[in-house]
Amino acid sequence: MKILYISSVPSPKEFYRIKNTVRNNVNVATYGMNESGFKFHTLIQQGLAIDNDLSVVSLVGRSVSAKTHRCLIWKTITEYNGDNIKYKHLGFINIFGLKQLILSVRFFNNTISWLYKYRDTKDKYIIADAAYVTAIPVVILAKKIMHCQMVAIFCDIYEYMGNVKDARETNKVGLLHRYFRWLMAKTYKNLDGFILLTENMNNVVNVFDKPHLIIEGLVDVNMTSSINDFKEKSLMDVVMYAGALREQYGLKSLIDGFMHYHNENARLWVYGAGDYAQAITNASEQDSRIEFYGLVDNDVVVKKEIEATLLINPRSTDREFTKYSFPSKNMEYMVSGTPVLTTRLSGMPAEYYDYIYPIEGNDAQHITSALKAVFSQDRLILHRMGKKAKQFVLENKNNIVQVQKIIKLLRGLNDD
Repeated sequence: MKILYISSVPSPKEFYRIKNTVRNNVNVATYGMNESGFKFHTLIQQGLAIDNDLSVVSLVGRSVSAKTHRCLIWKTITEYNGDNIKYKHLGFINIFGLKQLILSVRFFNNTISWLYKYRDTKDKYIIADAAYVTAIPVVILAKKIMHCQMVAIFCDIYEYMGNVKDARETNKVGLLHRYFRWLMAKTYKNLDGFILLTENMNNVVNVFDKPHLIIEGLVDVNMTSSINDFKEKSLMDVVMYAGALREQYGLKSLIDGFMHYHNENARLWVYGAGDYAQAITNASEQDSRIEFYGLVDNDVVVKKEIEATLLINPRSTDREFTKYSFPSKNMEYMVSGTPVLTTRLSGMPAEYYDYIYPIEGNDAQHITSALKAVFSQDRLILHRMGKKAKQFVLENKNNIVQVQKIIKLLRGLNDD
């Protein structure tokens, strides 16, 4: 099987090199390709490449801009990850408009070239990141010319994908977004299949009811070797949050709810960056039990997740976009082996509730109540819940298992 993977997701080496080109006044947490999106697509590509009978060419348009990154000329860079993945980072001039034009031409030419190379191979497919709006239209044009099945992966629902009112930060919808919504609606109808995080997404983007697959997330199969040792746990009752720091993600309720949880042995560790960071800093000055560490390397986050007693996702459930998302944070939390406390998100399948502790509401008092209930249990019981959650996602949601579902979807398209 031959796979052409279209995205803005660079190789691991290039991802971290790009971070070093971010301008000094730019928050690296918001520079373009975020850590969760990078991990999601990288795990899929690695899962594909494990099969020795399958090869992947990853065409990458790096997510940088002149405002956020140094360097005007970005050269084409080709890398090989083992024998089965070839990354080709397409070159461009980093000027808005010109960059998009150059990349569009190069995506089209490289797709045509790849399709021509494998013109006599039936078992070939294109997988694209649905969020890459400037690449998908020209790739679809190329696949129509050369005839190839193509699917897209929808990791989220953005404003241009459909009229989801709070998929945007404001109620105002600009002309550019309206244009892209019109363009992408026409574009997506030319896809042959859809890979989605939740069933609700299907009603928004797959209006012609084409074959689709639900993969709410995936974890790294290599986390099997990661040990969550009870003896290495913090002696404090540590609840930890790691991720984007935004009020709409429930951070205000988390801070207020923790501050009303009167347990001197409790600590709240917060890792991440975002527009709510200053409020968290202020709260830590009022309550010394709140410890804010800011943005750190992912390796540090994973280590601290294993040390913590409880991992929390306070995301509000009353916003429409929660129907169209499954937070990668919950997957990352579960595979750490530390128990998870989360709100009842509508995009989370029922099978997960056997492996997490729920927060029965969105408000601060619900978080306070949930913390009291969880920390009233013996710490060994909590540890066993975390181990059970880790086993569940490693057995059922690892990147090898999930990718096999994708391969089955792709081959089914040629059978139709």
